[in-house]
Amino acid sequence: MLSDSADTAVQEDAASSRRTRVLFVCWGESIHARRRVQLFIDDPRFEVAVVSTYDYGFQGAHFFALLAARTRPAGARSERVRPGWLSTQTRESLARLRNLLLLPREGVRSLKDARSLGNAVQEFQPDLLFLQTLQYPCYLAYFLPRRLPVIVTFWNGDLTHFARWTGVEMLAKKWLVRYGVRRADAITVNSQAAFDACLSLGARKSHVSLIRYPAADIELFSRRDSTEARRRLGIEASQVVLCPRGLGKFFNSDVIIDAMPVVLAQRPDTLFLFVSGVGGASEWARHMDRARALGVAGRLRWDGQVPWLDMPWYYSASDVMLSVMTADSCPNCMLEAMAAEVPVVMSDTPQNREWIEDGGSGFLVQPRDPATLAARMLELLQDQSVSRRFTRRCLEVVKAYGNARVNVPKIKDLVLRISRRSDDRAPAHLG
Repeated sequence: MLSDSADTAVQEDAASSRRTRVLFVCWGESIHARRRVQLFIDDPRFEVAVVSTYDYGFQGAHFFALLAARTRPAGARSERVRPGWLSTQTRESLARLRNLLLLPREGVRSLKDARSLGNAVQEFQPDLLFLQTLQYPCYLAYFLPRRLPVIVTFWNGDLTHFARWTGVEMLAKKWLVRYGVRRADAITVNSQAAFDACLSLGARKSHVSLIRYPAADIELFSRRDSTEARRRLGIEASQVVLCPRGLGKFFNSDVIIDAMPVVLAQRPDTLFLFVSGVGGASEWARHMDRARALGVAGRLRWDGQVPWLDMPWYYSASDVMLSVMTADSCPNCMLEAMAAEVPVVMSDTPQNREWIEDGGSGFLVQPRDPATLAARMLELLQDQSVSRRFTRRCLEVVKAYGNARVNVPKIKDLVLRISRRSDDRAPAHLG
């Protein structure tokens, strides 16, 4: 017979060998969710399940489909027909009307998806829920028993953008966020601005962690030979401006097109390279129409959705990286560009100011100002000493504060710590 101390040791060994079960709830097709979930799948300490409206096809993880689940190849996107004869304002008004008409159907779908989430919890018996944002379907977790620990990673839009909008829909989202920051056992954010917003919405400071993950893999994104990078990507231009966010109104990608003629007038052998699947072919067609009208279509290229592991070559082929989103958080493309020693021009937001000193380590511009954007690009393309000064400083900053090898263990430690709180709780089945 084992002694009490020996029996305790056996129990502790068994507990330490049991994998922590993490149930992720994700919205749609998101590269951020994909990378965050994969971090835990790759770690043998965790057993992972995913509940989502999109089937990511993760290897080594359980998947529970919600009503709107789709199974398309990675990077594939459906195109919605947008009649060209309708103005942008008319299309937006019709979209709002369509959403109102679909509310009853959406309510039924939400109830069914809430039941599906409950069934996933019963089957998987997670130690905790990890919500990627509080948008749909993540807030359905609030229909589950409170004894199941919940971690929320807030996106910028949850706290500093959507929560400030008006209208019935945005008021509902703001209510969800206020409830969510009080309900969650732990909250992670990736900027000081989001941290402060959490506290202003009622979160307890002890429950909020500033963890910038997945951050940048410093070794993976370290600068490679630019000549080899351009050869691999089939680029013949002498200079490259990389635009890795997306296409459409929120990304202000049209501002980049409008800035091109000024840049090309002085640096005619410059390629503007867009890399993202967001927006799709219909948005790209609109951009090409505008570029043709401005006479710059020949200096424009769109590679669509690019595998993440190919992105180091894109950064290494580039002389400048642009991101001029209206509202931004802590864009991973900025951290990756910093690691790859590519000077950046970013929109002037509180979150970006945490990383970039305007004129000291990069440039910050107003999102809808093509003249200033063009001027800043030209400064970097024409004066390599400015670029080198910026990139040296940025490399120091990203190594200190945006290093995946430092930041990723922090989020995993948080999950392990919160999951231990469920050890003394009853099984998280629906009553």
